[in-house]
Amino acid sequence: MSKVKTMQKINKKEIETLNKYFDILKLILLVSPFISIMYLSLKATTIGLTISEAITNNPEFSIVFLVSMINPFIAYLLKVMHNKINNNDVEYAVVNLVLILLAELLLQNILFIALFVFILYKTLKIYKINIINSFKKKLTKGFLITISGSVFIIVLASICSFAMMRINI
Repeated sequence: MSKVKTMQKINKKEIETLNKYFDILKLILLVSPFISIMYLSLKATTIGLTISEAITNNPEFSIVFLVSMINPFIAYLLKVMHNKINNNDVEYAVVNLVLILLAELLLQNILFIALFVFILYKTLKIYKINIINSFKKKLTKGFLITISGSVFIIVLASICSFAMMRINI
């Protein structure tokens, strides 16, 4: 019952604004592979190769391509988090936002790091919760189910991060 009262105290306008932020971030994440392909295509053309030849022959191109292809998975997980927030499971979203932020740090995506920090900050502020309590609540039940999508993304990000370190990008 106290959770219902807490949810009623939250400003509807703030929630609508947060929903817009989530939608904008999902759109950017979904569009980023296409932007990356256009960038790689232009860069490949300048060195006289097709994009498939450049991705095959140049490890830097391959990693940029792989990193951009992770973003639609992150967008899907962001959609799940958004649905959980709308179903009053804000802790699920907070835990996963922190883990996705970790993945973005591994990928060194400055833009996405900033956007995820902003979304996390807004979520914490609007719903008046904190990260530690969210993790504590999720640790008591269903923690592996909560973090499974984020762990998959962290594994992919770790592989890309390792490859970036190996070729010194």
